[in-house]
Amino acid sequence: MANVATIDHTTVYIDVNNKPKDRAVTSQPGRGDAQYDAEMAKVIFTQSGPPIVAQRPDPKDKPKDYVNTNCAVIFLCNVCFGLLGWHFGSKSNNAWQVGSIEEARGQARKALIFAICGVVAGLVTYALAFGLFFGVYVPNNR
Repeated sequence: MANVATIDHTTVYIDVNNKPKDRAVTSQPGRGDAQYDAEMAKVIFTQSGPPIVAQRPDPKDKPKDYVNTNCAVIFLCNVCFGLLGWHFGSKSNNAWQVGSIEEARGQARKALIFAICGVVAGLVTYALAFGLFFGVYVPNNR
């Protein structure tokens, strides 16, 4: 008599033409059980073990990542500090998506620090440029 259901590791082969009177029950370690229902001509798979539940973090807990702020710092103030702040802001966003909220807050804090440093460096650069222009260049050309 031919086997009703044979399992070859990941593939289930079923002979639906040969309907035995008893149900054939097979199992794979770690894969759960596979049962053949002769009346319905179906294979029923059941998984064992605890269910896996994945939750996303609450959007209210997401720290501000300062990516847009650092983009403005890149174009208006200081490229170096702006790029560093943008980098850490992106890392903050990625850490939050993975679910590491504490790491996201730490990276966001670094992004904010680089944004502030970039604005200060930009203001100092503009003050120096205008001071040198109006203090040295303009009086010498009169």
